[in-house]
Amino acid sequence: MKNKNIKVSIIIVNYKVEEELLNCISSIINSKPKMQYEIIVVDNGSGNNLRETLRKIHLVKYVKPVNNIGFGAGNNLGSKYATGKYIFFLNPDTELNKGALDTLFEFIDSNPKAGMVAPLLYNSKGKVYPLQGTDSYTFLSAIVVLSFINRLFPNNSISKKFFHKEWDKKESKEFDVVPGTAFMIRKDLFKKIGMFDEKYFLYFEEYDLAEKLRKFGCKSYIIPQAKVLHVWEASAKKRKDISKIFSKSRNYFFKKNYGKLFAFIVALFSNIGKYEFIVGSIAIFSVYLSSFKIEELMPFIGDQGWFYLSARDMLMTGQIPLVGIASSHPWLHQGPLWTYLLSLFLWIFNFNPVSGAYLTIFFGLLSIIGIYVVGASLFSKRVGLISSLFYATSPLIVQSMRFPYHTSLIPFFVIVYIFSLNKIINNKLIYLPLAVFLLGVLYNLEIATVAIGAVLVWILISKLIKKEIFLKEIINKKILTLSIFSFIVPLLPILLYDVRNGFSQTLKFVAWILYRVISLFSYNSEQAFSVNKIWIMFNFLFTNFTKLVFVQSTLISFVILVFLVAWAVYVFLRKRKKYNFALLLFLIPFILVFFNQTTSDAYLPMFFPIVILLFSLFLEYFISKKIMIVPITAFIIILITCNVSFMVKNNFMFDKSTSFFTLSMRLQATQKILNITQNKDYNLIGKGPGSEFKSFTMNYEYLAWWLGHGPSKKNENLKISVLEFPNGIKIEKNIQ
Repeated sequence: MKNKNIKVSIIIVNYKVEEELLNCISSIINSKPKMQYEIIVVDNGSGNNLRETLRKIHLVKYVKPVNNIGFGAGNNLGSKYATGKYIFFLNPDTELNKGALDTLFEFIDSNPKAGMVAPLLYNSKGKVYPLQGTDSYTFLSAIVVLSFINRLFPNNSISKKFFHKEWDKKESKEFDVVPGTAFMIRKDLFKKIGMFDEKYFLYFEEYDLAEKLRKFGCKSYIIPQAKVLHVWEASAKKRKDISKIFSKSRNYFFKKNYGKLFAFIVALFSNIGKYEFIVGSIAIFSVYLSSFKIEELMPFIGDQGWFYLSARDMLMTGQIPLVGIASSHPWLHQGPLWTYLLSLFLWIFNFNPVSGAYLTIFFGLLSIIGIYVVGASLFSKRVGLISSLFYATSPLIVQSMRFPYHTSLIPFFVIVYIFSLNKIINNKLIYLPLAVFLLGVLYNLEIATVAIGAVLVWILISKLIKKEIFLKEIINKKILTLSIFSFIVPLLPILLYDVRNGFSQTLKFVAWILYRVISLFSYNSEQAFSVNKIWIMFNFLFTNFTKLVFVQSTLISFVILVFLVAWAVYVFLRKRKKYNFALLLFLIPFILVFFNQTTSDAYLPMFFPIVILLFSLFLEYFISKKIMIVPITAFIIILITCNVSFMVKNNFMFDKSTSFFTLSMRLQATQKILNITQNKDYNLIGKGPGSEFKSFTMNYEYLAWWLGHGPSKKNENLKISVLEFPNGIKIEKNIQ
């Protein structure tokens, strides 16, 4: 039978905080409220003894849902058992000061327009929480308050106004929204406005309730004379998915009350944290750095011209090439993927030769973001941040981003490949098709990237041996079918070419790999391993390590390398699993490339993300030692400043060979060709070093066509020869 004398029903939703709950109930009883009250505990999760414990307290009603129904739904359920005129919703991790309940009751009972009234909250140290009541959200305040802007600039004027930071907390104050931690409301009003929306599992319920109250013309107040101790989020800490719950509630609140577009924009800004903001700034700087004077300083070698002509012909004739440029072995070609992507950008930018640089800069931007995501997800946000910072300012990487060539896209796909491998290591085999697809893409871009495919094979074999996965899981029909399909799709053009050309791209490639392996151990073979070749490979790799890390000084780069190797050996011997994956990623392809004994720049891009991650892990290891924070941070700043300064001063060129004549220099030479020809048909021929390669003059062919008068494909009397030497480009007229 209902007790008509009860004025306030106190509803507490409990989730795994029995000790805090009992302290809360004791504080209510010990505060000795003047009016009659009841306590209703809705138990969303607790130990088995809570019901029996609460039975001994005659003021408490115990309600047990079938499962954890959330904060809002739990309070709604508790309200069905409430007999008081007013409901006081109270978190279990709170304790009432003497007179708090009476003060709230007297205020709301004597103020008919008061919708919700809340106490002033303070922490276990006796300090009042600085942020309590707020305004309702506007478009601007939602973007500022819920995003990185407020975290970086907490005293901005918008946040100050929204949180009422200048309130002295001595006098009662009206707010649009009061904390959901503890507030009192009329029961009939609560039911009239529709109670809590049960689609909110946790968070934003008070904001939603406030929106409903405003429509009824009700006001909300915080009464400083009523004080309640609050142990912040004691229940929330029991869950691992709390950030997802918060995001889901936030999105639902804004979608419901402000519309889908508003919710999308708020979510976009809210998901950008402090680290993400810094990474965004790094990415913007990287775009500026990699595009600085790009129209003037972009390299444009003959092999690039091959792809430009191939992409142009595809757009002009509609004939799709099935392979890319030939490798050092004429029968073995790179894939056509770069041609396809390049043709898209040539079409967008009207065949401007700088179009390819826009493409590689775009993928460089994606790589900076990607390496942050991978570093943060595999290790920590700090590792991700350091990685993105070094990736954006590494001289060799920036040079690659400014160089529109098929190898320049490799790092981005390696980064995604690393991400998929980590998922496979964590037994998420659904990512196996993605890893296989990426290997197909990487093979398209550079055949030598098969070396990085060995890491996937190693991981799968290791997991099978350790019985972490079973063969039947790998050959699962769905995964196997998706993997085969994912591998074939990026290689389909090459396979079609093979069918028409005697399988030169597959069977001969496999035969060549076997030949290379056998030759390494053959005493009489020119391909055999030797001390001299070891030295040549070490010199080649160290030179490029210097360009990657600190281009200004080989000595400093050598010292960095020594410390890096020593650290890698140390963490390996100490069996630090956190670093094993990064070491594995480097060692397997490094050994394969090293034993291949070929000093090709095309092999380097697949190592960019791996070396940067290792270097960042190395630095983060020492930053984690508090005494090393300042010197390591200073070291990073000096390293980056020196690298950027050197790049700008040297026009992003660290090689004085003829291969690195700039686009503007080649355009000037091409204009000389057109001035000589005077619109007559002509042939271009190459002379001097490098002219033995078919692609030697292809860059000039493309530029001449773009400027309006490309060379003829027929045999013409007028021959224009091109000679490149360290001091310049020489153009000569020959008439037959």
